Amino acid sequence: MAGYHPLLFILITAVGAAELGLVAYLIHTFDRNGYPDGKGGYTSRAFKARLDYIMFCACWTVFFGLAYILFMLAGALFFLASIASSALWLIMTVIFWAVGAALFMQVREGGNCDGEAAISLCRELQTVEALAWTSLGLAAFTFIVSLFAISSTRRKHGYRGTYYDYDYRYVSLIVITTHYRKTCANFAHLAVNASGITLRLDRLF
Repeated sequence: MAGYHPLLFILITAVGAAELGLVAYLIHTFDRNGYPDGKGGYTSRAFKARLDYIMFCACWTVFFGLAYILFMLAGALFFLASIASSALWLIMTVIFWAVGAALFMQVREGGNCDGEAAISLCRELQTVEALAWTSLGLAAFTFIVSLFAISSTRRKHGYRGTYYDYDYRYVSLIVITTHYRKTCANFAHLAVNASGITLRLDRLF
């Protein structure tokens, strides 16, 4: 099941990047125009603190997500590329996002944003919360997959087995080689057709 890890880490990183961009935009806007008060009596200072924490979670996810993708594909820094190492990072990421999503849900005004415009502050804050829960779900699911991967590779590689043991490079090489063979076959087919046309023209003239 570790073969699915590159795709899962790409999804985690992509969602984290979307969260990072949206939160950075909101923080920039609020720094200029002032932070709103949160629901339930929470002050604007509490709202800002929770939004800053979401920013931290997004930065954590994007930075380490990209790093692990490179570790998987290049096999660099074998300890950090190990499945056990990524499982540890994932459980920390799950905790970070669970705390962040729960805290932000406490202060976000607007509920389901009924009657709000498609592009509005309420919708943007709702999207921040939705992306936080999505990041939590993806990290939790990937952690479960990592546990299965550790179980399946423990006898062969131990807990220090790396994703590089699955040779993602060779998967890419097979795809490139297959594409190259198909391209050569197409050129050969065109060459044969061109030769046939040339022979026919010779017969005519």
